[in-house]
Amino acid sequence: MLQSQWPSVLPNIVLEGSSHAPTGVFQWLDDDNSKTFYAMVDVEYHLPSPFVPTRQFRFLRCLKMIPPGVWVIVDLSEDYFPHTPDSPMKNRRRPSGMIIRTHDDSCEVIWIESVEVETCLDQNNIFSTMVNSNLAFCAKRWVSTFLQRLKRSVSSFTNLKIQVDHQAQAIMLKLTDRMEMIFFNCVSEAPSGYRWDIISDQGVRILRDKAVYNSHVLGYNTYVGLTSFRVPAKPLRVFNFLVKRNLELLWPSLLNAKEPEEVIKLVAEDSNCITLHRKVVPQNESTECYEYMLQEASKEEFCSFVISSPITQSDIKAAFSSAMITKYLKPSGFAIMPDGSKGLESDASLVTIAVQQDLDAAENGGAIEAMNNVIIAMIKEINEEVMSDGKTPSQS
Repeated sequence: MLQSQWPSVLPNIVLEGSSHAPTGVFQWLDDDNSKTFYAMVDVEYHLPSPFVPTRQFRFLRCLKMIPPGVWVIVDLSEDYFPHTPDSPMKNRRRPSGMIIRTHDDSCEVIWIESVEVETCLDQNNIFSTMVNSNLAFCAKRWVSTFLQRLKRSVSSFTNLKIQVDHQAQAIMLKLTDRMEMIFFNCVSEAPSGYRWDIISDQGVRILRDKAVYNSHVLGYNTYVGLTSFRVPAKPLRVFNFLVKRNLELLWPSLLNAKEPEEVIKLVAEDSNCITLHRKVVPQNESTECYEYMLQEASKEEFCSFVISSPITQSDIKAAFSSAMITKYLKPSGFAIMPDGSKGLESDASLVTIAVQQDLDAAENGGAIEAMNNVIIAMIKEINEEVMSDGKTPSQS
């Protein structure tokens, strides 16, 4: 019922979410304040791609305990009810929801999703099949994502080479939560207008970060180049390749001399892996400091991703000493979705790439050309190497 937390818990599905007490005719709904709760919900769903418009919904949500230990949640778009004003929403949530039966250490869930959304009429859009089928909005997508997030929440350390306290696991999850939210917001069709300016949208979208805290890099602006493309290879194969090559593709400057050392590894079974990498950077003959790179690789049937961001030594110290989570992450990475109904074993993949760089381009035109060249070169390299025999990681 905490819709405001959906974007942080489900960033690859929910872009924005909020709720408020019912108004109008709905305020007279019977609420005994103990077993039944009502809320009017506004939510914006998305696929992680600039090619797929977000879908906005407004619906009434009811949470009710039936017998003890059994809860039902029912959603229904407000315009299904008589005596309500016409809704501005083009999408409708038909009767949907779930039944939850609690046990001592687990629960059973029946989940139903039923929505009306605008059809993707552009058959040249690589996401048209996914949107026009039930894959983009089905209950299985929600369940798969929830299960992955539950596994992630109980991750454990398999490598720990720096001194941290008992809060380290929670700190790593919060850092990567922040990194995910920034990444999935910028790859959405409707990125935050408070954070991003869209300066070009011709196949490769170029964003400029207008947050004030970037002004300390004198003469530089932060740009993001992003697009989506199809790879004729299984999502599992693409995911494995990008996990192995992510740092090399996105952050080649870190690998000039040798690969950065992995100092933290936090793993949830085989579905999620969070790592922190460190590299020594000489300042002068007598002093050294560290460059850090935070990375998360997450695998599930509907949307896997590999995301990484540089993070400063001072931000690492602040996080582990006083639980202060930085806002200054600049993630780049990949979202991998199946082009088909077989999940990770589908015959092709839909990949969204986002690369973030600081450029000293005097005009936007120079930045647009530079970021276009980066994205096009990277797509070519990924396609060639994923499809190349002998260079592809095992699918097993």
